[in-house]
Amino acid sequence: MYELIDKELGRIVVNHHKRAKRVIARRRGGYIQLTVPDRFNMKNIPSLLQELKPGIMKLGRPSPACITEEDVISTLTFDAHIVRDPYVEKRRLSLKNGNLHIFVPSLTDISLPENQESIKKAIINVLRLEAKRVLPVKTAFFAEKQGLTYNQVKINSSRSRWGSCSIKKNINFSLFLMLLPERLINYVVLHELAHTIEMNHSERFWQLLERFCDGKARMLRKEVKDYVPNGYRFLIQK
Repeated sequence: MYELIDKELGRIVVNHHKRAKRVIARRRGGYIQLTVPDRFNMKNIPSLLQELKPGIMKLGRPSPACITEEDVISTLTFDAHIVRDPYVEKRRLSLKNGNLHIFVPSLTDISLPENQESIKKAIINVLRLEAKRVLPVKTAFFAEKQGLTYNQVKINSSRSRWGSCSIKKNINFSLFLMLLPERLINYVVLHELAHTIEMNHSERFWQLLERFCDGKARMLRKEVKDYVPNGYRFLIQK
């Protein structure tokens, strides 16, 4: 699976399919799914999008995702809630016992774009701090367990991929990875660690990853591919 963000089309997920004979574009909730033939060269995605864009635009674009007082955005380490408080004059945050409370004045119109943006940035900032706290520790744990070495772990705000590994064994994780269930986060960590040995997705890579994942790597890969995290569309939209 390959993901990218287009300024006009939004989030696009590209899937290879062995039986596909042509490119098919579908609207899937908050994103566009492109199904391409198994041997499709991903370098052709930019030109393909330009060719398909007029037709894709006709599929419509969903209205911007919003968060309300009834919504809860769940992450690995906390649940984010909006709380109206008559005693606060401006937005205030409290992260305690696995709950991120975003306190807003009682009369705040949460639906206003500027308030939606403020709340989104607040959640993302906490998400980044938690990712920096948790993901390097997870990486170190699994690396030691599997007898692997890597250079460093960095956290970014990528909206197109959960993680990556460079030829210098630098591992990068998107802060949005924290929105996945822990078993899928662990899979992504192991996936990138496997790239410190095999840089491509060859059969040797998958054999290695299957060993790391107790024979469940391909099953977990499909879960990651199909999983749409709670609150993801709200947090990644620009």
